[in-house]
Amino acid sequence: MAKKIISVNRNDKLNGMHLAGIFIISMASLLHEFTMTRILSVSLWYHFAFMIISVALLGIGVSGVALSLFPKLLEKPTDKTLTFISMLYGFSVLATFMISYFVPVDPFSLFTQKIQFVIIPLYYLLITIPFFFSGLVISMLLTKFSPDVSKMYFFDLTGAGIACFAFVILMPFAGGNGTIVFVSSLGFIGAMFFSFNKHKGLFLVSLVLAIFVFSFLINKEELLKIRVTPNKIYANYIAERPDLNEFSAWNTISKVDVMKEEDPSDDGYNVYLAIIDEGNATTNIPNVRKMPPLNKPLDASNLAFVGKDSCDKVFIIGSGGGGEVLVSMYHNAKKVTGVEINGILNELISETMAGWTGQLIKNNPKVDIITDDARSFIRRSKDFYDVIISAHTISASAVSSGAMSMVENYIMTKEAVKDYLRHLDERGILYISRPETQLPKLIATLKEADNELGIKNDESNYVVFKRPPTDYEVTNSYLAGVVYKKNGFDMLDMMAMRNEASAMNMIIEYDPLTSQDNIYKNLIVSKDVQTEINKSPSQLSPATDDKPFFDDNFRFSDVNLHMIKEVFSQDDKAILALKSKPVAQVTLLMMLIQIIIVAGVLLIVPSFFIKSGGDKKTDKKFLFFFALIGLGYITTQIALIQKFTLFLGQPVYTLLTVVSTMLIFSGLGAKYSLKFAGKQKLYIIFLIIAALAIVLGFLTPVIFSALVSLSLLLRIIITIILIAPLSFFMGMPFPSGISLITGDDPRMIGISWAVNGFFSVLGTVLTMIFAMMLGFKIVFIIAGVYYLCAMIFITIRYKNNLVNL
Repeated sequence: MAKKIISVNRNDKLNGMHLAGIFIISMASLLHEFTMTRILSVSLWYHFAFMIISVALLGIGVSGVALSLFPKLLEKPTDKTLTFISMLYGFSVLATFMISYFVPVDPFSLFTQKIQFVIIPLYYLLITIPFFFSGLVISMLLTKFSPDVSKMYFFDLTGAGIACFAFVILMPFAGGNGTIVFVSSLGFIGAMFFSFNKHKGLFLVSLVLAIFVFSFLINKEELLKIRVTPNKIYANYIAERPDLNEFSAWNTISKVDVMKEEDPSDDGYNVYLAIIDEGNATTNIPNVRKMPPLNKPLDASNLAFVGKDSCDKVFIIGSGGGGEVLVSMYHNAKKVTGVEINGILNELISETMAGWTGQLIKNNPKVDIITDDARSFIRRSKDFYDVIISAHTISASAVSSGAMSMVENYIMTKEAVKDYLRHLDERGILYISRPETQLPKLIATLKEADNELGIKNDESNYVVFKRPPTDYEVTNSYLAGVVYKKNGFDMLDMMAMRNEASAMNMIIEYDPLTSQDNIYKNLIVSKDVQTEINKSPSQLSPATDDKPFFDDNFRFSDVNLHMIKEVFSQDDKAILALKSKPVAQVTLLMMLIQIIIVAGVLLIVPSFFIKSGGDKKTDKKFLFFFALIGLGYITTQIALIQKFTLFLGQPVYTLLTVVSTMLIFSGLGAKYSLKFAGKQKLYIIFLIIAALAIVLGFLTPVIFSALVSLSLLLRIIITIILIAPLSFFMGMPFPSGISLITGDDPRMIGISWAVNGFFSVLGTVLTMIFAMMLGFKIVFIIAGVYYLCAMIFITIRYKNNLVNL
C-alpha cells in the first residue's frame, strides 16, 4: 500500500502580516514567562517559580509534537487557523490565570497533604496551556513557510528581545496581574495581524476582544487575584486584615506590601513592616521623630559599633527599611552609605514614607541611599569604611534577573568578603548576620578571605552571637551572626561586647574569652581551616564568584528519600526550610525526574507514531542536532545572565542588556544564517560558538575586574560588545537545521521544534545542577561541547543532503 503523502499548501506566501504576527506572539510568550516567574515567586517560593521556565518550554515543545501527530492542521487555511489559535492563546492566558486562583497548590505540604500529588500536576498542566498555543502558532509558521525560516526566526527572536523592555515598563506600572492583561491582549493583537488580509470579520472580533481585555485593569485586584500559599504567614495575615495594608507596588524583582504594626515597639521606634513577595523576606521601616536619635534602637547591629564613640564612614549592604541607618545615626556616624538593590524600598523610606521616617533619610546630608547591587558598588568604590554592615541580606526572592529566578547574587562569596575587607579601615569592623545554620560557612569564608589577603588572623578577630530560638524556630535561631574586627578585639572590646549582647538578649557563642568547644571555635582557632571544612558533614566550602551559592550547605549526593519527604512536609515553616534544608537540590532533582517522565510520555512515545509520509526516509537521528542546540542555547543564556549580574549591578540592567542582546543578535544571526552557511564551511559556525562561549567563561572575571569602575553606560556598551558576536552565531544553527529537513516529511519540522523545546527545558535544570556542582566556568565549557556535538550531526547531514544551503 502506498504511503499517504503529507502535503503543505505552498500556495500561501509569507507576508508582512505573518511576520508581524510571529513577532507579537513571541513577544507575548516571553513576557508571559517573565511575568509568571514573578507571580510564582509571590504566590509560592522562588525555587518553585523557577519551574515557569520549564513550563514555557514544555508547552512550546508539546505544540510541536501535536503538529506532528495531527498534520491535517497544515492543510487548513493558514491565516484563519493562525487567527483562531492566537485568539485561543489570548483567551487561555487570562482564563488559566483566573482558574489558578482556585487551585490550592502548596509544594511544601506535599507529604502532609497527599492531595497535593494530584493538585501539583494539574496546576503545572494548567499554566502550560497558553504556552502550548503560542508554540503552536510559531511551529505552524515554521512548517508552512520553512523556506523562509531565517526571516521568521529573526522576527521570532526579535519579538522575544523586545519583551524584555515591555516587562521592565509594564511590571511597575500594572503589577503582575495587570501585566497578564497586556499579555492576553497581545494574543488578540496577533490574531488581528493574521486575519487582516483575508478575514475582516475575524479581524474586527479580535480587535473588540483586545480592547475588552483591558477592562480587567479597572478592577484587577478582584478579578485577577493571586493565590498565596498558606505557608506565607504575613501574606495571609494581610488578607485577613486588609485595613493594615498601607501600600503595595511591583517592580521587576519583587512585590512589596507595607503593613502597619499595631503593637508599639519597646525601643520607642514604632515600625511599618515592608513585606517582600508576600513573605519571602521582610524589613522594618522605623518611625523617627527626632534627629539625632535619642533612644537606642533594639537592633543586633549595635554590636558593630562596640568600642566606637563615633565613626567616620559606614557602609550598609542592603539598607532595606532603614533600620541599620538608624543604628548608625545613633552611634554618631558622620557618613552612611546604604546600598539597596530594591528600588521600591529606597523610594519608600526616602520619599513615599518620608513623613514616617522623618529626617533619617530625606534631607539628611549624612546619609546616601543608592539603588544598586552592593557588591558591584563597593568594587567601584575608592572609600574605606569604619563599619560595614550586612544585616540579614538574604531573601527567598528572585533578584538577579527577574526572570531566571534560580540565579544567585554575589554578596557572600569569598571574593565578595575580600572586597569588603579591602574597603575596611585597619581598625574597622565587619558585621554580618545570617540564620544560625549558615554561620559555620560564613566563618570558613572569612577565614579563607583574610588568609588570602594576608591579614593577621587569629581567635581575637571574631565574635559569634545568636538570638535564642523562638518557639516558632524551635532549635536553630533565624538571627545569628559574626562580628569581625580587622585588627582584633582587645579585652575592653570583649567586655563591652558581652554587655551589649546581654542587653539585647543575645548569646555569645564564641569570643576570644570563651572556653566552650563548638564548631565555631574549631573553625576560628584552626590553623588549617580546610581540614575542619572537610571534617564537617555539611557543605562548608566558601561560595565563590564561580560557584556563588552561599545558601547551599548540602551536596546532591546527600539527598535521599527522607530529605525529600522532610523538605515537602514543612507546612507553615517553609521559610525556615529555605535556609536549613536542601530545598534547591531537592527541587532541581524532582524537576529533572519530572522532565524525563514528561519527555518520555509527550515526545519519545509520540515519535513512534510519526511515520515517514513521503518518498524520503525520515532521518530521526538528526533530531539529536535540535536537542543539542536547545541545550547549548539555554545553558549559555543562564550562564551569561549569572556572570554579568556582578558587572552590571541592578537586575533590571542585566535583564535588558544580557537577555535582549542575546535574543536580538541571535535574530540577526538567524536572518543571515543561510547566506553565511552557503558561503562558508558549515562547521565553522559551531567552532566559533564553542570558542566564544569558552573564552567568555574564562575571561569575563578578568575583564570585569579591570573595567568595573567604569560608568554604567560604558559597562552596558562593553556587555553588548562581548555578548553580541556569540549571540549572532548562536542564532544560526536552528534555521540552518530546519533548512536541511525541508525536503522531508513536513511533520519533521514540528517534531524538531518540539525536541528543541524539550531539551531547552532539560537544559535549565542541568545548567543549575552543573553550576552548583562544578561552577560556571565548567558550564561554559559544557555549552561549547553541546555545540561541537551538534556540529557533528549537521555536517554529516549536510554531506548527505541534496538541499543546497
